[in-house]
Amino acid sequence: MTRSPSPSSGSFRLFGVPVRIHVSWILLALFLAWLLAAGMLPAVHEGLPRGAYWGAAVLIVLGLGASIVLHELAHTLVGRAMGVRVDRITLFLFGGVAELSEEPTRPRAELAMAVAGPAFSVVFGLSLAALAGLLEQRPEFAGAQMALDYLATLNLVLAGFNMAPAYPLDGGRVLRALIWMATGDLDRATRIAARAGEGLALLLMGVGGLVLFTQGAAGGLWWILIGLFLHSAARGAIADLDTRRMLAGRPIAELMVRDVETVPDRFTLDRFIDERLLGSRHALYPVEREGRWVGVVAPEDVLAQPRDRWAQMTVGEICRPAAETPAATLLEDAGAVMTRMRSQNTPRMPVVHAGAVVGIVTLQDLLRSLDLSRRFGRTPG
Repeated sequence: MTRSPSPSSGSFRLFGVPVRIHVSWILLALFLAWLLAAGMLPAVHEGLPRGAYWGAAVLIVLGLGASIVLHELAHTLVGRAMGVRVDRITLFLFGGVAELSEEPTRPRAELAMAVAGPAFSVVFGLSLAALAGLLEQRPEFAGAQMALDYLATLNLVLAGFNMAPAYPLDGGRVLRALIWMATGDLDRATRIAARAGEGLALLLMGVGGLVLFTQGAAGGLWWILIGLFLHSAARGAIADLDTRRMLAGRPIAELMVRDVETVPDRFTLDRFIDERLLGSRHALYPVEREGRWVGVVAPEDVLAQPRDRWAQMTVGEICRPAAETPAATLLEDAGAVMTRMRSQNTPRMPVVHAGAVVGIVTLQDLLRSLDLSRRFGRTPG
């Protein structure tokens, strides 16, 4: 349950939850299928036709993707039941993430969400193992039985690894929730859990380096990459914590850009280009209808339309609706806004008051403000 990379190469919905597939997962899946079919499966299960190994490899890769998505879906559904908004699930190189709009506000919600994923993986893994056992005496299902055996093991390993008490893994979130319950201090709990995450990351990188230089196994490089990812995520959690402290109590109104250039929804694309885009060259334009904010439009949105339609199409037709656009409110805590922008990979966000856009906040400006604050020892504002 962390922020995830972008861009995605495909998406769908599951129980109403958007699921994105990042291109890195597709590359990993292709490599893993080849690795299984060409070496791992024949080494363990000898004497089967080549097609059986490839069939099992494809089933394993698809099943692994489904297992990760369902693991994150368990987090998501429990989170939503506890009042925590989850925007989407993303499948990427290092597994899957449920992208939170905001962190849980109660330790019990954090604990329930964190436990849900590994609990599902354990139950799912045991179910797959039982199904594989039923097929063990059926030679015609040898490929399926191989795949189910591997998937059962992978789900149990997924649950076990995720329960390591190191943030941002599920076990680290459990640790944070328990410390939070005991102390009532979320910041302290986050710092302790994140430090544990840094420790685990360094351990994984050390083990990976040892394996890589003593055995030359590619698995050592994989552990190093996982360690780097966990270390970055743990450091990000500490940075977010420091950010919230520095910006706590400051409304985003003090740090936003007030000079906002909007565009009426009735403007044709040609008029928008001539009267707004070429003159100001902003990366995002709020779209208004009779003074009310209805959406946003970016240069890329115009370029995606056929050029012979620019004289007829209006900005209102192509803008992203306000209901689907991340936005801040005028008095919202600046630290919370910055954390939300980073978690949603949103570089800029409209600030809305009474139905109208009154400012724009950019992640770059917030980071620059924080940097100056650290260097001069003054609170931004």
